[in-house]
Amino acid sequence: MTERGQSAGTPSAGGDDDDTEMLEVDPGAEGGHQSEDTEPETSDKNSGVTSTRSLVGSILHYPVENGRRYSDSGPDAYFMPNDEIEQTRLNVMHSMYLYLLDGQLSLAPVPPEPKKILDVGTGTGEWAIGMAETYPFADVTGIDLSAIQPSAVPSNVFFEVDDIEQEWSFGAVFDFIHLRNLSGSFKSWSNIYKECYRHLQPGAYLEVIDFDHMYAPKSSSDSYVYIMIAAMREAAEKSGREWGIGHLKRNVLEAAGFREVTTKIFTVPVGTWPGDATQKTIGKLWLICLLEGLEAVSLRLLTRELGWEAEQVRDLCRKVTLELKDGNLQASSPVHYVTARKPLNPSQ
Repeated sequence: MTERGQSAGTPSAGGDDDDTEMLEVDPGAEGGHQSEDTEPETSDKNSGVTSTRSLVGSILHYPVENGRRYSDSGPDAYFMPNDEIEQTRLNVMHSMYLYLLDGQLSLAPVPPEPKKILDVGTGTGEWAIGMAETYPFADVTGIDLSAIQPSAVPSNVFFEVDDIEQEWSFGAVFDFIHLRNLSGSFKSWSNIYKECYRHLQPGAYLEVIDFDHMYAPKSSSDSYVYIMIAAMREAAEKSGREWGIGHLKRNVLEAAGFREVTTKIFTVPVGTWPGDATQKTIGKLWLICLLEGLEAVSLRLLTRELGWEAEQVRDLCRKVTLELKDGNLQASSPVHYVTARKPLNPSQ
């Protein structure tokens, strides 16, 4: 159990990896996972909804650790789960983003008739599906470590399972590339941006969206919220994938060749404490995302990197939950929308 004032990196007992099992998942039979035919179904481009998969294999083997399912079990594996609880949370978060942007899917100047769009870390694919519906003549590709996308989608959506940290092998360049909620996912954002730059058309835009750490001005510095934030920072740094918004800095994007870097910051309330009705809705959705995501974001990182026991992590999550439900905290989270353009003349 983590008490106030206790160092986040020195729990009372060590964790272990014994609570790991392998779970076979048939993507076509559970939780809306797609059927993974080696050849995607074909149909008229605008005939509506069909299955358009380009994934290989019919059974995916997902490891289960401490009761949560993940995309991989290796020592360098991604820290977020891919189970049904997490999928529901991702869908709620997508709804929150739609409220935040008044129904828009992006703040970037997407061309009126894009041909190819890429969604990196597509998750359940909701954003990619929305873009496919908005731009029915564009091919929209969503890539993720997990095959957790639905099978009934517009005919111009394609999902692929791949590790985006490896060298990209797309046979095309894109008119727009989108990344959202990927803080702490990569060891080298510089490499990710270089691949984005290489796979964008000259003059095309990249959009990167991430939350900064939550602020709770009426919370004390020894609150459980700040204990968790400190622990997560330490664990993420130890994993080699730092947590935060350092990758959104202008100089990081410009070093990869991008220009016209712009940032728009929204303050997202945690809970229903704002007076404005729209802000109340956004805050309610974001609070749901946070509460459902406390265990998801912390369980694997804190047990693997800091040696915590699973029950220690869950105990801290319960205490943070009680604090976040207290509307008197008036907590909020800044979300950064960053757009950057590949120059029309990349040699400039």
